[in-house]
Amino acid sequence: MKKKIVLITQAKGGSGKSVLAFMLAEKYQQAAILGLDDATTTSMKQLAYRKPVKVSFLDAATKRIDRGAFNSLFESVAASSKELFIADLGASVAEQLPKYLSLNGIEKVAGILQKNEIDLQLICVVGGGNIFRATMEYLMELTESVNSKIEIVAATNGFFPFSPDQARNLDEYAKASGLTVKRFDLIHDKGEMAMQTVENVMNGGNGLTGLNPFKLIYFTKGMEELDF
Repeated sequence: MKKKIVLITQAKGGSGKSVLAFMLAEKYQQAAILGLDDATTTSMKQLAYRKPVKVSFLDAATKRIDRGAFNSLFESVAASSKELFIADLGASVAEQLPKYLSLNGIEKVAGILQKNEIDLQLICVVGGGNIFRATMEYLMELTESVNSKIEIVAATNGFFPFSPDQARNLDEYAKASGLTVKRFDLIHDKGEMAMQTVENVMNGGNGLTGLNPFKLIYFTKGMEELDF
């Protein structure tokens, strides 16, 4: 049975990785949820109702991704009865991912995935405005490290609007690098009341099931438009 792992990554903190993880967890109710954040527990709290599995990638001494832990994840996925796995990489783990892939050889990683019939998709969150430069620099580093051996999706966060120049730069880079660009935006209403409602719901750790219709309406359009 073919398996798929989706790793949501970006070294820039606060870019929206946990928001996208929340949305994907809601969309794919049968997926297994993994917590690959060694620094914070945001997704673990927000997705508590999905009983996420905590996985530590970083070596305690070096603070780098441990090869054994990384390979063990693939072994566990191959042996699982689940078909889809969704993981939010914390900023510290995300920062090390391109370095790990470059140093350990992307060909070896791709070989392990192929042998175990696992599709790995890297979703790199990118934002406009004042986080554009940092998130783009990471996307470029990640793209170089995979050398076209692993699929990368550039996920633009609607909370950080792109200027025309930023949008053009991303589109040109994605086209030249063979990347897919997709957009996500949890809520279109950025008013104070709407934002506070969404924050409370996400931090409640119970998801959207059974939510009051007057609160659920804030999430409806964003979830309907999610094309991942």
